[in-house]
Amino acid sequence: MSTGRGGDGLTWLEEDAAARRVAVDGFVALWRGERRFIADLTDEPRLVDDLVAAGRLEVDEGGVLIGVHGLVTRPTRHRIAHTQGTVNTWCALDAIGIPAALGIDADAITSCPACETELRVTLHRGVPVNGGAMRLWLPTSRCAHLVEDFCDHANLYCDHDHLSDGVASQSAGRVIGVAEVAAIGRQTWSDVADAIKRSGPAS
Repeated sequence: MSTGRGGDGLTWLEEDAAARRVAVDGFVALWRGERRFIADLTDEPRLVDDLVAAGRLEVDEGGVLIGVHGLVTRPTRHRIAHTQGTVNTWCALDAIGIPAALGIDADAITSCPACETELRVTLHRGVPVNGGAMRLWLPTSRCAHLVEDFCDHANLYCDHDHLSDGVASQSAGRVIGVAEVAAIGRQTWSDVADAIKRSGPAS
């Protein structure tokens, strides 16, 4: 469900059609602010358990969808502000990459882990118009749990110096600029972009 993310040993999740349907349908529901039960999205309990264990799905004790494919209803440091509202995301890559894929006007809002300064990347029709000095750390190590092993570390920093201060020298990954983050997002969330276009405006 995230082709732009590091080698995670979870290829079957990328290829499994049922898992992808949960990701896309769940994303559309969260984007629209809908409260959905996971049972509305799939009748395969084992699939749900596998996705939760892999950090690719969050469900509360009542079976309500909390997070999937980058979007999450719980508070985080990362969010997307757009004309229809604000949605939280798992990481800074999500906050930039999702509006890039959707081709919308939005602000990706996060904070620099090194200095805690709020960072805001403005996108116009999915293209970042600022953020020249900002740098994102893209983890490339094995990702057994998407949120814990990837998202918790895929942070945006004020600049390269702050990133160097905030990322351990032995960490596996690479430094990328905002434009490349947007390009990764367009690939990663191309599926939901198509789904939202097909589904039309929210009721």
